[in-house]
Amino acid sequence: MTSFGSDLTHDSSLAEVASSVAEPRTLDPMDRGQRRFDVARLWADYGARLVRFGGVTIVSNIVGLTTLAIGLFVFDWPGVLANFVSVCATTPPAYYLNRKWVWGRSGDHSTTREVAPFWIMTLFGFVVSTIAIGVADLMTDAKPVLLAAQVGSFGALWLLKFAFLEKVLWPDDDSVSVPEVV
Repeated sequence: MTSFGSDLTHDSSLAEVASSVAEPRTLDPMDRGQRRFDVARLWADYGARLVRFGGVTIVSNIVGLTTLAIGLFVFDWPGVLANFVSVCATTPPAYYLNRKWVWGRSGDHSTTREVAPFWIMTLFGFVVSTIAIGVADLMTDAKPVLLAAQVGSFGALWLLKFAFLEKVLWPDDDSVSVPEVV
């Protein structure tokens, strides 16, 4: 039977071993040297913002899916047209909620640095969702499948969208105060 300290060599002390375990070499969440993924550090850095971003996503999905369903079921529009109207109806509230509540931005909006990139990102999502809806529309007449195609395609892009907003559109700025999650 081995004891707790049996793996210590003559050159190391219990204090050295304890300090190397208690203090990681880096705060980098993807420290290649230690080959570990620090989930706690990622959550501390991005958790609250991801929760707020998830809240905006829920609001956007309610607006988008309601608009899509009205287009499909009430007006009997083709899937692509209903998706286009849905994305156009969802983008303005998503932009404002993300800008203000998730990333804590206020003041004037920059058309070239904020609005246009957000719409370009939305256009990319629209293209992906339109392809998914178009394929689903060719395969079935079941309109709920078209709703699922939109949710699935935007869901697949969710983390990419968060990373784009976090690192490109609204990177951290010490002068910006981000609201707390309640």
